[in-house]
Formats: sequence, structure tokens, C-alpha cells
Amino acid sequence: MPMSKDLVKQFKEKAAAVSAEVFTSPTQAKALDKAVEWLRKEKKLKITADDKLAGLLAARDTAGFSLTFPDKPEQFAELQAALVEADFAVAETGTLVHLDATPRDLWRWTLPENCLAFLDRGKIAANMEELLEAFNTYLSSGGKEGEGSLANEVKQISFVTGPSRTADIEGQLELGVHGPLRLLIFIYG
Repeated sequence: MPMSKDLVKQFKEKAAAVSAEVFTSPTQAKALDKAVEWLRKEKKLKITADDKLAGLLAARDTAGFSLTFPDKPEQFAELQAALVEADFAVAETGTLVHLDATPRDLWRWTLPENCLAFLDRGKIAANMEELLEAFNTYLSSGGKEGEGSLANEVKQISFVTGPSRTADIEGQLELGVHGPLRLLIFIYG
């Protein structure tokens, strides 16, 4: 996928327009440091993370954090934050994309009150057409590992554009009813 500063800028603008909070860092390690700093400042210490980010968290000062790996949706809903790696993004809409292999993957994105998503800037597609081309390549090549097709492992594709929002019958906007109350996106690379 061609990457440019313009795609990052467009993604940031579109994501911010739907109430996502977007940060940029030169490396994933620095992005994770920013996230840990935010969690401490906001006193969001009861967290979960996907396997990759949990491994990276182990190398940081996480004293006081309670990092858990729930099995049930109600356990995810009790957590204050989840750290997840986005598989792709769409600049045109400010949308994050996650390839869910298990229900736990989906619950991690949607049930805790705060979602801290990490995004490699090289995975930002300009639009949906470019994203579909990237899906095809990614799934048929086996993804990052290159060990055969991932098509049988991916059970669902999640598109996340900003924190959860809905309106009541009077048109009053409510955040966090059907998903995270806050979405923080840490773009790196």
C-alpha cells in the first residue's frame, strides 16, 4: 500500500471529526510509552491487550496495572481499557479495520470503556477500494508471517470509526452505549 504523509493527515482529520483522539509517534515503542502515560494519568489501570502488545507491555514499567486476559464478554466489559493493534485503516473515513479470528478479538475492541488502538502508518489505505486490494494480498499471503492463507482464520472484519455513538428518540447523542466510550489511536512508523 503506498504510504504518504497526506494519508496520515487525512486519516487523523477524519478520525478526529468523529471524536477519536489521535496521536503520532516515530516508533511503536514510543507510541506504547504514550499510551502507558495516558493510562496512568487517567487512572485506567484495569486493562487487557492483544498478545503482541501484551508482550511489548512486559518490557515497560507497568507497576500498578492489572493486565488480564478474559474469556467472557462480561469480563471484558468490566475492564477500563484495551490495547489493540489495528490491521488496517481507511484515510477517507478515519476508520480502523481489525481482522477478528475469535470472539475475544472482537470483544477486546468493543467492550472495555476505552480502546487504545495502535496503527502502523504503512497500513493506511486511501479508500475502500485500496483496502480491498490490501485484504486480498494480506489474506492470500498469510499476513505478516507469510505462512499460507489467513482466509480460514479470519471470522469477522470489524470497522471502527470513532467511539461508539447513538442517539435517543429525542436525538440526544450518547457515546459509549454500544462500544467504547473513548477511542485513542496511536499511529506509528
